[in-house]
Amino acid sequence: MNTEEITMREIRKLNETHIDAYTDIAFNAYPSFKDFTEEAMNKYKETVAYIMNNDSAVTFYGMFEDEKLIAVMRLFDFKMNCFGKIVPASGLGFLGVHLMHKKEKAAKAMVEFYEKTYRDKGIPIGALLPFRPDFYKKMGYGIGSKMNQYRLPPNRMPLYSGKNDLRYVAKNEFDMLLKCHERVVAKTHGMMMKIGDEIRNLTSDPYNRIVGSYDENGNINGYIIYKFQNAKAGNYTVTNIYVKELIYENTDVLRKFLGFLRKQDDEIDLIIFNTEDEYFYYLFDNPLNDSLNYIPYGYIESNTQAVGVMYKLFDIKKAFEQCSHRNYGNSNLNVRFLISDELSKNVNEIIVNFKDGKAHTNAKKYDVTAKIRTSDFSSLFLASVSIMGLYNLGLIKLDKEEYLDELDRTFYYAQKPVCYTDF
Repeated sequence: MNTEEITMREIRKLNETHIDAYTDIAFNAYPSFKDFTEEAMNKYKETVAYIMNNDSAVTFYGMFEDEKLIAVMRLFDFKMNCFGKIVPASGLGFLGVHLMHKKEKAAKAMVEFYEKTYRDKGIPIGALLPFRPDFYKKMGYGIGSKMNQYRLPPNRMPLYSGKNDLRYVAKNEFDMLLKCHERVVAKTHGMMMKIGDEIRNLTSDPYNRIVGSYDENGNINGYIIYKFQNAKAGNYTVTNIYVKELIYENTDVLRKFLGFLRKQDDEIDLIIFNTEDEYFYYLFDNPLNDSLNYIPYGYIESNTQAVGVMYKLFDIKKAFEQCSHRNYGNSNLNVRFLISDELSKNVNEIIVNFKDGKAHTNAKKYDVTAKIRTSDFSSLFLASVSIMGLYNLGLIKLDKEEYLDELDRTFYYAQKPVCYTDF
């Protein structure tokens, strides 16, 4: 494609007049899980129109070439817990390119537009769920926490002998449920507040079973959302429970839900959990899944893992300012970071003065220089990975190795970021 053709492109907001073209691109960009019947496509269009008109946290954008829509995406305004404080963050989702315009750098241009949009808004942290992690890694996005899937029979769940106050959540109690979710977000690094589309799916999916736990004042202090799944084609008697969401404000509530799941062993074959809690397997005397897979030497599979959410800092100095409340281990250290940008190949310098654990970005002097890529620094900043973890893999280099332990302690955070938001 020549330069003249590229200059004729424009990225702008979409509205209901673009829904037909939007749907065509969206369905063909992700065809394997779409129903291409007219009825299904019309239902999808209704959903898109509803989100456009009712969810202020979601904005639809498209790339036009000669007024023809050739690429689409949704941008999300999130509220995320970042080291104990709720801050604005952004998300990119549903990025799709028309099949006739693949390999023309349309996706790259859309991502760059997204980053500039939020950089200009003063929102330095972005997140996305990658279809191709390597594509986004080359654009400076770093990998977040892994998702773990456990498949366990109900009788492996711990016994619970406490008070059973579980019941199905009524529709007029959903406000209480959302307040419970907000309280959990407020104390969980990386979690995001629910946006309108998530709430709508919560209430509109007829297959959802929503069970709540209630405190002595009648408030919801935890809930589990699950659905039944057929576990073997042609045999309706084999059923699994797929846990879509498990939210709890204390460990007694967690144990209560596990006890509830244990009682389903007369009809349920497996309970399927998806969790970013890396210690989840300690709950079970036998955490082995149903695969029977063996890994030398003497290890048997307990769960499967998946890479998902990726993060990028669009403005590193602004990110430190936004998270100025974080205590970096009471550290007193001056660090010069040389951060190489994967796209431009430029090296950006930032000197951070850590004084009594607080980060300041106006320093001039430094004790140690660290060289790192934007993608890895983004993961480090959000505590998805440690300094020592990066160093042992050769992904961060120090000019004075005697500062390694101190720098590792500086960036240590007890909780990796978790993200259960589907966008």
